Amino acid sequence: MKKIIAIFTAAAVMCGFVGCSGVSDSGSDKLSIVTTIYPAYDFARQVFGDTAEVTLLLKPGMESHSYDPSAKDALTIAECDLFIYNGGESDQWVVNILEGAPDVKTLRMMDVVELHEEELVEGMQHEHDESCDHEHDESFDHEHDESFDHEHEETEYDEHIWTSPENARKIVEAIADEACAISPENAAQYELSATEYISDIAELDHSFTELFENEQRYFVFGDRFPLLYFFEEYDLDYYAAFPGCGSNTEPSIKTITFLSEKLSGNDVIPAVFCIELSNRDIAQTLAGEAELPVLEFHACHNITADDFNAGETYVSLMQRNYDTLKNILS
Repeated sequence: MKKIIAIFTAAAVMCGFVGCSGVSDSGSDKLSIVTTIYPAYDFARQVFGDTAEVTLLLKPGMESHSYDPSAKDALTIAECDLFIYNGGESDQWVVNILEGAPDVKTLRMMDVVELHEEELVEGMQHEHDESCDHEHDESFDHEHDESFDHEHEETEYDEHIWTSPENARKIVEAIADEACAISPENAAQYELSATEYISDIAELDHSFTELFENEQRYFVFGDRFPLLYFFEEYDLDYYAAFPGCGSNTEPSIKTITFLSEKLSGNDVIPAVFCIELSNRDIAQTLAGEAELPVLEFHACHNITADDFNAGETYVSLMQRNYDTLKNILS
């Protein structure tokens, strides 16, 4: 908390000297759009195109749940034309930043979709996780979760909303609306760009729908599971070592035993899945015992530096998932 207060104070002082002009660090007259995580970054750059400098605060390859803003990050937010963030427990630091920059135009992605409660399925290990600010034991009593704004108690929702293509569409539409409001002279361009990207997302959605038609088997993740919205959208079943924003890396013997038993079942997808940027240790242990392959399911929360430099997008990463799944499901 002391570090965040210091960050906020430094940003507020700096903003007081330079003003909040909306000009990027490069001196460009383009709009300045700041995003916290990769999905927001990709959606924004698709909509704004060359009319804006889009900044991604979470550097490629970084662990998303341990992001800690610097004073420079706070100032970048204070000076931007639009700040796009996800919301939820992992973005508690945003409240402190925006208190020092109340005039910044913002878009909170969790406000534009229907939310699902964070879920614990049978066998999933849940322990205290500082990155998600949980204070629960393994019984996971939802009624004692703190809300994002800490004003009253409410249900805690899963934050990984973009994994659903339908939600991705809604977020792109919301960004396009904000873009048109900020720069009406470019509205036609923004609407066209959003329509084209939404069309690509719709094609993905159609492909996944066909792929999962009548799929009754379950998936096993030897990893965290930040894919609740995707699995809910396509009515899929799963088991996993940890919940989506869990920071645990060492599973209990009980968890390993449970997942191993599930991998020996008749109704399992014949693979052990993991997410991007994980160490894969648990998945490899489970896969070795079951003599199954380890497959990556990209949650698009963040991206490797190589993929980022190669220009990969949300759509291309989800297409990668489709190709992986089509191969194993067939």
